[in-house]
This record gives sequence, structure tokens and C-alpha cells, in this order.
Amino acid sequence: MITLLEELVERASGSYAERQDLNKLEHLMFAWADRKEAYLNVEHKEKSIIDLAMKLMQDSPDFPSKEVKESTLSSCRRDLTLALRYYALGMLLQDKEMLKDRFIYWQKNVLQAMGLHHYQGIKFVLEALYIELPEEQADLFKPYFKLGQDMINNN
Repeated sequence: MITLLEELVERASGSYAERQDLNKLEHLMFAWADRKEAYLNVEHKEKSIIDLAMKLMQDSPDFPSKEVKESTLSSCRRDLTLALRYYALGMLLQDKEMLKDRFIYWQKNVLQAMGLHHYQGIKFVLEALYIELPEEQADLFKPYFKLGQDMINNN
């Protein structure tokens, strides 16, 4: 939405907005109520979503079988919480560019610096969303999580 509004202002630049821009904006506004409800639901259920995502991750066959330090799990929980919040904002605003610019590029750089070139952490957050939310709300998040997963795992 922010990106669309910035583009609308830039293109109008002293004249009236084009019909196609107005139609895009109208579509965004039409979907606002459902997105707001999903966003608020995630905010309300954040702890249970992250708890479940951590459990799903730890139960996965890719998780190290040896004991993992509590500080590592704590950092992972913090990172997944931050990711959930940014992905929720991207979904709410229907703004993939904002999500990429404000979070995914940063996340990708951090993961690459850590030597993690095939990161699956956010996959477990999406799985938890499908368990904790009504399916139609979880579906709203899917394109944003797919974008993040694709960008992070493609060098």
C-alpha cells in the first residue's frame, strides 16, 4: 500500500491520478477489513504461533539432534517473532516491496553472514499460522512468506 501510494503520488505529479492507479487503490481498500482482522488475530495469538513454530522446527528431521543451547533457541525465538511481525505488516499493507526493503534483504544478509544459505525457519511460522488461524486468514500470508523464502534461498 505504501509503495502503491508513493507510486501514485509520483505518477500524478501535478495532475490527476490515472484510473488504473485508482482501481488498484480501491482493490486494496476493499481487502482492508479482512487483512486487518488477520493482522489483529496474529497480534493476539503471537505467542502461541511462535511457540508452535519453535516446536515444529525442533521436531523437524532437519533440526540438530544434539542439545541446542538455550541462548540459541532464545535468539531463534526472537528472530521468528520479528519475522512474523514484519510479514504481518507486509500482508496488512499488501506491500511486498516494503517487506523486501525493510526486512527480507536484512534477514538474507544476516543469514548469509551466519553461513545459512538454505534457511527454513519462516516455513515453520507459516505452518503455525495455518494451525492457529482460520485458513482464509492464513492464506493472506502465504505470498509474503513465499517471497521471503524464495529470496532468502536464492543467491
